[in-house]
Amino acid sequence: MKKFSLKPQGGSCMKMFCKSWLFIGLLATFCLAACSDDDDKAETPVFPAKQNIVCNAGETTDFTFTANTNWSLASSAIWCKFKSDTTEEYVVSGTAGTHTVTVMATDDDQKIEKASVAKLELTMDGETIVIGEVTRSAVGTELKIFDLEGNEIDKTIGLKVGYDNFAQFKVKANFRFAATNLPGWVELQGGSFVGAVDKEVTGGLKIIQDENREKYPVEANIEKNVITFADEEGKAFYEFPVYYEGMNPTEIKLTTPTTFATGWVVTMDGKTLTQQSIGGTGTTTLQRRLPFTIKTLEDDYVIVFMSKGWDDKIHLVGSMYDFFTYDWMHCEGEKGNLSIIIDEYKPNSWNGDPEERSGYILAFPREVYERDIKDKEEEVILDEEGEIEYRYEQSNLIMAFTQKEVKEETGPKSFLIKKSGYEEISATQATDEDILNLLQGNYQLENAKVYSISADAGNYFSIYPLLSDSEWTGEAYVINREDKDVEVRLETSMDSDGMYLGITIPTPFTEDLIVVFKGTDWIFKKALVITPAN
Repeated sequence: MKKFSLKPQGGSCMKMFCKSWLFIGLLATFCLAACSDDDDKAETPVFPAKQNIVCNAGETTDFTFTANTNWSLASSAIWCKFKSDTTEEYVVSGTAGTHTVTVMATDDDQKIEKASVAKLELTMDGETIVIGEVTRSAVGTELKIFDLEGNEIDKTIGLKVGYDNFAQFKVKANFRFAATNLPGWVELQGGSFVGAVDKEVTGGLKIIQDENREKYPVEANIEKNVITFADEEGKAFYEFPVYYEGMNPTEIKLTTPTTFATGWVVTMDGKTLTQQSIGGTGTTTLQRRLPFTIKTLEDDYVIVFMSKGWDDKIHLVGSMYDFFTYDWMHCEGEKGNLSIIIDEYKPNSWNGDPEERSGYILAFPREVYERDIKDKEEEVILDEEGEIEYRYEQSNLIMAFTQKEVKEETGPKSFLIKKSGYEEISATQATDEDILNLLQGNYQLENAKVYSISADAGNYFSIYPLLSDSEWTGEAYVINREDKDVEVRLETSMDSDGMYLGITIPTPFTEDLIVVFKGTDWIFKKALVITPAN
């Protein structure tokens, strides 16, 4: 971005000199134009969108715009000028590019009864459009902002926006005012902010989190991020920039596919990752990688890899106790969207490699790592028994796993079920006697054909009954324990794994749902019981 610099115009002593060269200049211009080819035609002007800014008497503010050809910018009011280090002008000009000019408001022709508005008119290729309006408050109005200790906050510094809590401030004005404008990412404490004449009022600002924007600081910028205080009669307008320092640099938030990080099993080829749920009600299966998100200030974090060593205790990967001299756990991705990948394991008995190996992967905000952990990982992360400290297991552990030989299940599968359309989970044999009796008596379904999973309200599942096209063409019913129909969103579709029934769990979800699959021969083939997880 170019900071535009103003230059004073030449004096009258240059006029004769300029006139004597005028004809030569025009002739040269004509010759150049005649010799140029068709590609040198004038650029069609593209005008920027109009901006509205506030600049009160005695203040200056920056105004940035982009022009795609030669331009001039003019102020329509005597009290609104363009200021540089040495000059004050009503018209400035320049070439194509992005430019910033400094707008200055004086007290000339200031009104008592109403605010004044100056237009900033941009001219390119003979066409003029208003690209800015500068508002100056009426004479005699005054508004000041203070911190909670009573210190006045300078407009160049701006108002702080809080992260978890509202950053508070005080406002006092000699007119009745209200906060009329603020950025869409900022929340105003209480939803509104008004003040009476000469009364000090306390307000607060906090960022509206969306799991992403709160990670990054925002600088004070009078052109982009401001809060406006104005009176209801349109006499006074005061803008203050707002800024945000970012989330707490010691805070971290991890989101993984399951609710807990331990108990993962990885196949020897590293292609399948499974975790049995607490209570054994189901299994989460992932292919090749474990996706997760991490939220820290400016995506600045450190990943720590640990594993069981030859002494059967947890150590930092690469330590003297480690079996392996190479990296075999990896974290890939950008910013806060990452994945864990585990290499294939082929133990070499001649080297004394164990038949299985265990890994522990943790993440820390960089400030915490540099301050408390670096160069003493094992001392800090592990407890007296050599296990991961409970607080780090709860807040910083991404994945704890064992990589070992996994025997394939024998016999036919009951269902293929994918949570959210991709995360494979396992169903278990249903055991609820009331439901089994209902399905056996009313639907002639043997107990061996009834399975169960748990779910939360709003979950989506793709349910493959693993029936051939000749056996099932998508017909299914959803009932409750009283054998009454339940209205649930269903859809039937097909992919490379076969035909499936898509179901969205209703909200709220407090009672069991029973999905019964009916074959093409009018005989019921299978049933899946979906129970509330909590």
